[in-house]
Amino acid sequence: MAKNVFKVKIFKVGQSEVPAPEVYRMSGWGKWETLHFHMLLAYNDETNFLINTGMPKNIDERNSAMVEFAGERAKFISIDSIHLLSEYGFDAADIRNISFTPIQDYTNGRANEFKNARYHILKEGWVKDIVIPGYHNSDRNLFIPEHVLKYLTFDARGRIHFFEAKTETELIPGISALWVGCHHRASLAFIINTDSGDIVFTDASFKSRNIDNFIPMGIAENIFECYRAYDMLKPYENVLSAYDPSISELEF
Repeated sequence: MAKNVFKVKIFKVGQSEVPAPEVYRMSGWGKWETLHFHMLLAYNDETNFLINTGMPKNIDERNSAMVEFAGERAKFISIDSIHLLSEYGFDAADIRNISFTPIQDYTNGRANEFKNARYHILKEGWVKDIVIPGYHNSDRNLFIPEHVLKYLTFDARGRIHFFEAKTETELIPGISALWVGCHHRASLAFIINTDSGDIVFTDASFKSRNIDNFIPMGIAENIFECYRAYDMLKPYENVLSAYDPSISELEF
């Protein structure tokens, strides 16, 4: 396999149920939608790239927030992401590149366990979601757990690559990132070169219906960014919406 062509494996690392208007803006009142949380591993004979690292071992703080938001039914269920990788043949020490979409505790909760990885972090997302306090991130632990923040700030400082992605930006040969916004300031679309063509992985849509029917996410910081992102993503054949149960365990 050429060094800029990747195999891709999707892992389900968690699950939740949420009120439908959170997923589809201003629609589905009284209904609930199931969400799956995913980690994506792209790999070839030369290197690998992990998008998201799974939920923290302790998700009590997240679940307290979910109960306050929508009740007991909305609690997150976590699956051990490190164990899933190991079962697939990759130890944490084997991972060479890591990135996140978005920067949230359910995407970076185990990031401190990868001792040899280079971390590719969207500069604007890090500044606006983590560094600068605001109404949107008043509970920063829901964006990044304290132990992960300390690890990235100090232990892994020399292995962080802060990048900007207003246009499609290559992170390693065969994998690019593009800022899409919509959901959070750190929301990205990753474009991965595979034998099946380009695979796109993004949290700008909860499910494929968001893109197919141009329905903004209910939890969107900017619905105009949603429309722009969906218009941009529509031509791609394989767009993986980060929380869509239909993508769980897919391989390309």
